[in-house]
Amino acid sequence: MLPTGIQHLDLKSLTGLLYLLEECNVGRAADRLFITQSAMSRLLNRLRDAFADPLFIRTSKGMVPTAKAIALEAPVRAMLEQMASLHTIRPFHPATSDRTFRLQTTHYQAQAYVPEIASRFYRQAPQASLETATVGEISLLQQSEANIDAVLCSEYIQVPPHFERMLLGREKFCCVMAKDHPLAQQEQITLDDYLSYSHVLVNMGGGARIFSNDALGERARERRFAFKTPHFLAALETVGRTQLLLSTSGLLSQRFAQQFGLAIRPLPFHFADTHYYLAWPKALTADAGGDWLRQLCAQVVRDLIPHPEPV
Repeated sequence: MLPTGIQHLDLKSLTGLLYLLEECNVGRAADRLFITQSAMSRLLNRLRDAFADPLFIRTSKGMVPTAKAIALEAPVRAMLEQMASLHTIRPFHPATSDRTFRLQTTHYQAQAYVPEIASRFYRQAPQASLETATVGEISLLQQSEANIDAVLCSEYIQVPPHFERMLLGREKFCCVMAKDHPLAQQEQITLDDYLSYSHVLVNMGGGARIFSNDALGERARERRFAFKTPHFLAALETVGRTQLLLSTSGLLSQRFAQQFGLAIRPLPFHFADTHYYLAWPKALTADAGGDWLRQLCAQVVRDLIPHPEPV
C-alpha cells in the first residue's frame, strides 16, 4: 500500500522531480515543465511532504540533492519512461539512432578494449554518441544507475546487487619491465629478484587494498612502490624508461611492448587470473538500445581477451 502522500502525486509532479534532479535549479526545471517558478516551488514543497524529506538543500554552489532524492531518480525515471512507452514504443535501429550511450570502464579496460568498441560502435551507429567514464572500486555503490548503460569491470570492482553481471573472460598477471632491464635477460625471475627492485602501482581508485599483496603474504612488506598512477599507459611508458617493475594483466602490455620497449615475464609467485565482466542495471535489461551496446561490448572483449569465456 502506497503512503498517503505519494498517492496524491501525479505524473507532472514526478516529472518535475526528475527535472529538478537533472537541473538542480528551480527556474530551469520550471521552464522545462512550462510552469512558473513559484508554481515549481509549490510543486517541490508537495514532493517534500510526500516523501518526508527535504530532497534538495541550498548551498553556496546551488541546490544539492539529498541521498533520498538521488535514490528516487532511477525508479522515477524508469516509471516515467514506462508510462511514455504506453503511448508509443519506438523500435531501436543502430543505424538511425541519435541516442547518447554511457559506458563505464576501469582505466585498464579503457585502453585495452574501448578503442575497438568505439570503432565498431560508430560503424554500426554513426549518428549516436558514446560517453565513457571511469569506474572505481566502490563507485558503482555511490551513484545513480540512471546514466549507466553498461559497465566493463573486473572482480575487484564492487557491483551492486541490483545489477546483472556476465563473465566475459580472464587475463593472466605478468611482470613487465624495460627490455634492457637486468631481469629481462632471464626467462624466469625469482621472488628475491622481483622484490629487490622498486615497483609501479596503478591505482584503481576507491580503496587502498593492493590485491597482489594477498598472494605475496608476509613478503608483501618487502615490495616498495616508487611510482603510483591511475593511468596504465603512463605506467607502461615509465617502466620502459626505468628499472621499475609493473605487475599487471598482459594484454595491454603486449600491445605496447614494442612501442615502449618492454619485456614481459611470468610472475615469480602464483596470482589468480583476473576475470572481466560486463555489468548493467537490472532495471534496464529490457532496453533494446542498451542491449545492443552490451552485446557489442561483450563481443569486442571476447574477441580480444586472451582467455574468453565460452558463450
